[in-house]
Amino acid sequence: MYDLQDLIAALPPSNKPLRISVRQLHWFRAAFEACARLCGERMGCRFAVDDAKLARIFLRWLRAIDAQKPRNLRERRDFFDFVPSLVLCELIADMPLKTISGPSLAEPGSAAAFWPEGYVCTQFCLAVHGAATQQEFNVRSEIDRMVDDVRSWYSFRENASEDQNFAAGFFQKLLGHEPNWFMPASFQARMRVNE
Repeated sequence: MYDLQDLIAALPPSNKPLRISVRQLHWFRAAFEACARLCGERMGCRFAVDDAKLARIFLRWLRAIDAQKPRNLRERRDFFDFVPSLVLCELIADMPLKTISGPSLAEPGSAAAFWPEGYVCTQFCLAVHGAATQQEFNVRSEIDRMVDDVRSWYSFRENASEDQNFAAGFFQKLLGHEPNWFMPASFQARMRVNE
């Protein structure tokens, strides 16, 4: 995996808390493009971003957040960990990236070489989550080592092609949480697993 701190540093600046900025399409788009550009440089890969798809993804994600936002303030931290998994579901379901060339610099057999688009979308979600977690809770994200296990990525890609909600479970596993595999894109279902 690429250094998460480098990806966080590549995110666009904002004079607002990141939890607010990420809910603004202009910032969201700029952050996604910055992540794709940085990952692309390191992978030896060029990507094209479909802005119309990205805007639709963004709107669906906002609706999903609003539909699942918990009323209990004690669940705020858990919800912060969950929200990026919802955007990953949308990104994987309606992939806004297209590989134009490469990935010539990615290690053969790596997740980045296997599925560059899915890898970049996941890195974007990890970077935004990492930055928001640092800002809101003064905590650095710990990413599970499975992020570099190409077998996990084979499973992720195959299962997400059948059910986009699988992406939410994959992301939660990356953060060290046990998802509810029957309803991986449901925050309340995940909270019941961890009770």
